[in-house]
Amino acid sequence: MARDPVADRRWGWQCPRCDADVPVTRDPDSETFRWECPREACLAVGFGFSSRRRARLALHRYRERYQNVYR
Repeated sequence: MARDPVADRRWGWQCPRCDADVPVTRDPDSETFRWECPREACLAVGFGFSSRRRARLALHRYRERYQNVYR
């Protein structure tokens, strides 16, 4: 069974569309976690996650799916 490199899970949180570094933050209004691409021209966003870890995993999975579409 092949494992993903640690760098992909722990440090490589990048926008699936433009490769910008994406921060995961807590939304004070809903008390959930979200990520949003910091570049104004990019519309990638994810929200409503119950933990920071779930938000990062979702970002990673979105990036994998997005890259597979354009291969």
